[in-house]
Amino acid sequence: MDGIAGALKQQQTQTSNQGSQGRATQKVQHSQAQKIDVSKQAQEVSTTKNTQSSKKISSEEQARELVNKLNDALAPMSTDLRFGFDNTDEVFYVSVIESSSNKMIRRFPAEQAADFLPKMQEVTGILFDSKG
Repeated sequence: MDGIAGALKQQQTQTSNQGSQGRATQKVQHSQAQKIDVSKQAQEVSTTKNTQSSKKISSEEQARELVNKLNDALAPMSTDLRFGFDNTDEVFYVSVIESSSNKMIRRFPAEQAADFLPKMQEVTGILFDSKG
C-alpha cells in the first residue's frame, strides 16, 4: 500500500513540476515578447523623429528664424552665449558664440540645431516653469 501511495505522490509531484515549468516558460516567452514590442516602439519613435527633424534649412530666412528661436530658448538662462549663423556652399551652419569676445565656441549644421531646439525648449520649460 505504501508503494502505491508513494507512486501516486511521485506522479503528483512530477505533474505539478511540469505545470510550474510550463508557467515559467510562458512567463519568459511573454517577457521576451514585451521586450521586442518595446524595441519596435523605440525604433518607430526614432524613425519618426528622424523624418520630422531632417528639415532642410535652405534659405537665409529659415536660418535666421532658427537662430532667433535658439536665442529665445537660451535667454532665460542669462548666459554669455548666443547663437549665430553663416553659410558655405549653400549649407547653413549655426554657431555658438561667446557674446563678450565674439569667439566661436562650436559650429554645426543648421539641421542638427533644429534637432536640439525642442530639447532646449523643454529644459527651459522645466527650469523656469511658471507654476513653480
